[in-house]
Amino acid sequence: MNNNSTIQEKREYLKKISQPLTELKESGAIESINAGLKAIYSAQGHEVLKTFEQWTSAGYRVKQGAKALYLWGKQTARTITEEGEEKEIKFFPLVALFSDLQVYNPDNNK
Repeated sequence: MNNNSTIQEKREYLKKISQPLTELKESGAIESINAGLKAIYSAQGHEVLKTFEQWTSAGYRVKQGAKALYLWGKQTARTITEEGEEKEIKFFPLVALFSDLQVYNPDNNK
């Protein structure tokens, strides 16, 4: 499986779990789709979410085999060429995060 299909699969999964959150956001029950996703992750025990780089900077290591949790990034635009024409596409990138359950401090064995 190539990297592109993997990212596309992750994007489709995130869309699927985000779908019911859209109504909650529109009704004002949650502040944002990402807030709803964080609540879902929190219910699974994932309290503190940080990027790989943030955990590494704090002295932690991601446990081998840990799978990233995803949130939506800020909307961005990219120019692509399709059928000889340039056009701008807008999309929300994926942000890969790991939780406090997925890391350990090699100095403390935690």
